[in-house]
Amino acid sequence: MTGNHLDVIIDNKPINVLVDSGASFSVVSDKYRRYLKKVMFSDTKNVILKVANGSFVRQIGKYILHVIIESRELPFEFVVLQNCCHDVILGWDFLEAFQVVIDCGRSELFF
Repeated sequence: MTGNHLDVIIDNKPINVLVDSGASFSVVSDKYRRYLKKVMFSDTKNVILKVANGSFVRQIGKYILHVIIESRELPFEFVVLQNCCHDVILGWDFLEAFQVVIDCGRSELFF
């Protein structure tokens, strides 16, 4: 991990993701979802999220990504946003689900 970025493999493609413990939800951009050529599924809930710049955005769906970190495959449901500052953001929900420990002094994640 470098700063708050982490190199992972998602659906067999390497990518550098943002690790954001302040984000309630893990996010994938619609642009990256289309790059992976995956079909998202609609959520029956009409969820609106407040993003880092203070604006509100509506999720357009959800998608399950298969994240590989340190040889561990971690399938997880991501919120799909039309526009996003990063292709993939690992939020608090991901970190909590996999009981990740963050060592800020060493810039390391432990699963």
